Order: sequence, then structure tokens, then C-alpha cells
Amino acid sequence: MKKPLSLILISLCLFKVFGQNKKDSKETEFKFKESKNMASFVCNHVLEKTKYILYVTHDSEGDWQFLCGEDDHTEENIKIISLLQVVELDNTINDLHEMPINVGAKRRKINEKWKPFKISN
Repeated sequence: MKKPLSLILISLCLFKVFGQNKKDSKETEFKFKESKNMASFVCNHVLEKTKYILYVTHDSEGDWQFLCGEDDHTEENIKIISLLQVVELDNTINDLHEMPINVGAKRRKINEKWKPFKISN
């Protein structure tokens, strides 16, 4: 049995009207006060998803660094992406959205709580 074209159009219009204010379920929650497109530093291990973010700093200039915790990085290992892209890589980064300048945080595993530390100048 075929549905009349008018019934199909009405159904589509109702769907559009009642669905227009719904958030995209894939939209990433973003808690930082900084702009979503703020440049942030990540190591290539994090960007390529071969290692988790385990070490974060919010330096004296207000820059954010999101690293895997290894200490053998060179300039070639560091990449720049937006703060939103960092949160999309690991939404637990939102836990650090209120971390002040000159403070860092680290953890040993992805599901551990962040342990803050003071950055010395």
C-alpha cells in the first residue's frame, strides 16, 4: 500500500520541526573557557593514538601541552591541534578545564585520577 505524498511530506516536516533543537549525539562536550580552536601542543604519539594523554601542562603563557608522558620528545614529535580536537581524542581532558596557569597534571594510566603539580619557572 502506497502512502500519499502529502502524508510523507507532513511526516518529514514534523520530524524536522521536532528534531531541530536536539543536540547531535556525537557532539563532544567541551568545558574549557578557552576557545575551541585554541592552538594546543600534542606529541605525535597522542595524535596518532598510539599512546594516551598522561601528562598535561598549562604554562605561564597560557598554552596547553598534552603529552604521552615519555621524556624523549624532540621538536619533530610535537604537533599543533585545536583544544577541541584534544578533547575529542580524550574527553577526560575536560576534568582539567579549570587548571590554572603554571600548573600541570599527570597520571600513570588513562582511567586514573589526575595528580596536579606546580610548574617551576
